[in-house]
Amino acid sequence: MMMNRRTCLQFLAAAGVTVPLANPALGRANRLYDQPRADLTPQLPRDHGPHPGFRTEWWYFTGWFNSPGLASPLGLQITFFRSSPEVDVDNPSRFNPSQLLFAHAAVAMPSQGHLVHAQTIRRAGSGLSAIRNTPAKVLDLQMPGWTLSSQNGDAWQCHIQAQEMSLMLQMAQTQTPWFQGNNGYSRKGPGETQSSYYITLPHLKSSGTVQVDGKTLPVEGSFWMDHEWSSTVLAPDAQGWDWVGLQGTAGESLMAFQIRPKPVPGKMVKPIWTHAALRNAQGQVHTFNTVEFQTLQSWTSPRTGVVYPVEQVLILDRQRFHVKPMMPDQELDARTSTGTLYWEGAVTVETTGRQRWGHGYLEMTGYDRPMTL
Repeated sequence: MMMNRRTCLQFLAAAGVTVPLANPALGRANRLYDQPRADLTPQLPRDHGPHPGFRTEWWYFTGWFNSPGLASPLGLQITFFRSSPEVDVDNPSRFNPSQLLFAHAAVAMPSQGHLVHAQTIRRAGSGLSAIRNTPAKVLDLQMPGWTLSSQNGDAWQCHIQAQEMSLMLQMAQTQTPWFQGNNGYSRKGPGETQSSYYITLPHLKSSGTVQVDGKTLPVEGSFWMDHEWSSTVLAPDAQGWDWVGLQGTAGESLMAFQIRPKPVPGKMVKPIWTHAALRNAQGQVHTFNTVEFQTLQSWTSPRTGVVYPVEQVLILDRQRFHVKPMMPDQELDARTSTGTLYWEGAVTVETTGRQRWGHGYLEMTGYDRPMTL
């Protein structure tokens, strides 16, 4: 879900957007991005909205849905990104891309055998693209064919009209917001700046329509929603991450991740940082001391040759969660927007004794090359 300056400039140039060079007298290194602070807790509903002083931000929805027209559930992933690229922020031109907007959407259907996905990239302030926080809406994010909005964070609306698919969805909060980490301050590495603000809305009751392959399907299900904003996040030696957001059938929510280091040939390397927490339906949170992602089965993409560990056992202290993909091929090729390849897939979850625990999504990045913000 990341991009670098070269990738950003390539795609903006292809879209016909003129990108001013950074002022040599100032230098991008002199720009001070906002940084998360452990002593500042996000305030809701205000902080459901955008934070343009931070470098990177996303609103992320993943969930399982049923439809009367389908024999098995489908998975939905929708992510809207905001990024502040490496351009001269003092340039007064209204064409200066000081804020970029991206979006990805993917439908996972076992009958397809692979993801049906769409993506877009726009410069905020041009072509009817904007991201706003107003008295009427805590978030109003608009791009041609893509919108995400919420009045106060209790309910969300998403409309996507792309060549590959059409989605019209609404989501309603059923549980209190989950402030990840230390009251929303989530560490991602040994340095304090390697962190983000991180808020989750689990078990969002969701419904609407999904149009794919010429068929319009009424759907009902449950979304996991993450809102995260940061400026540094990854340590210099980080390669990528593995992350899960899992929803239990009894109202539980489980979030776990590991930040992987760059590989060293012939050596086993420990994760740079790990974290996992389980919240029950009443909002009580348990944080685990031991977090291990253990690969059971890998899958090689026939399109890119990238190998992903699609089936894993998540070992959290003495508990084991078996994470199995809805289907192996859930690679998302985002090289025409954020410039990355990643695996973002619907998964089922079993505990010891093959007992069904729930379902959710597994995300894996940096398996082709190191991720950069």
